[in-house]
Amino acid sequence: MFGRPIGMNQGVALPLARAHANIEAANLMRWKAANLFDAGEPCGAEANMAKLLASEASWEAGNAALNTHGGFGFAVEYDIERKFRETRLYQVAPVSNNLVLAFVAQKCLGLPKSY
Repeated sequence: MFGRPIGMNQGVALPLARAHANIEAANLMRWKAANLFDAGEPCGAEANMAKLLASEASWEAGNAALNTHGGFGFAVEYDIERKFRETRLYQVAPVSNNLVLAFVAQKCLGLPKSY
């Protein structure tokens, strides 16, 4: 694009960089949950937060990839649309992010049960 790598454009680079940072944050929470589990410690909150963060980071990465490719992101040969569509699944399965947030609100923040 314009005789230079597309990643030199901030409009492309910055959303990809943010998605990467959020994936790394989700990965750290995953490791925290796994370490607690391995130590025999309670890890429900951390596991739920890891699922929440990973599902949102996945969606963000898929959206950034789709935006980077523009209309070509929907072309079958690039396989981006399928991955983008699949990232949406992680927000509702195996547990909805709203249920994860209700768990965190109740168990971590001590708020009353909302369901």
